Amino acid sequence: MFHAKITKIERLTEKVSTLHFDVSLRSYPGQFVMLNVPGYEEIPLSLSSPSSVTVKAVGKTTERLVNAQEGMYVGLRGAFGSAFTPSKRALIVAGGIGIAPLRYLYDFLKKCGAKVSVIFGERTAKNLFWIDKFDKIIITTDDGTLGVKGTVIDALKLENLDEFEKIYVCGSENMLRATYAFLKERDALGKAEFSLERFMRCGIGVCGSCVIENGLRVCADGPVFKASELPW
Repeated sequence: MFHAKITKIERLTEKVSTLHFDVSLRSYPGQFVMLNVPGYEEIPLSLSSPSSVTVKAVGKTTERLVNAQEGMYVGLRGAFGSAFTPSKRALIVAGGIGIAPLRYLYDFLKKCGAKVSVIFGERTAKNLFWIDKFDKIIITTDDGTLGVKGTVIDALKLENLDEFEKIYVCGSENMLRATYAFLKERDALGKAEFSLERFMRCGIGVCGSCVIENGLRVCADGPVFKASELPW
């Protein structure tokens, strides 16, 4: 573990902040770090850039991070885990805070000259952020306050999936499974990669706390999986 200083905090919504560090990690889009807040538990967080994490307040540790102050130090281990596979024609499908690792992927792909389309779904417009950071984006909200009324599946129905080499997906478990089922129905699972989230203690494949139904470990075998690796 090493210590990193928080140099900048971007408050994106009431419950979401991006924390920028004074270090740039040797990493790839899709990988994560184990972050330790003094006095709190160590938690896994996806990188939203080589030098930042974007976190949503869902518990005591994440609430502390969302309300952190510049100059605060945290402990970091990583980067760990598998990364997304690059492509030249990409579709990003994000639900909620699942946009965090996909923002890193988007920036990486654009620097490589890729054409990237984004679908970003949230429950309501006030929860959305970064929507001005993507060249081509379809927004969905469950309540219809912005963009397409409905879920990311409703936006996916508007896309010609044959145009894309890769489809990258990250979001809640229900969103992932629904997207998996839709892509299977459209015979597009072969080009899909899914980023999973699970509770982790060690982050390096030892403790077994993040094992999924087929025995794979999200921390060591993932968190990015090809659709063929998932037991859904």
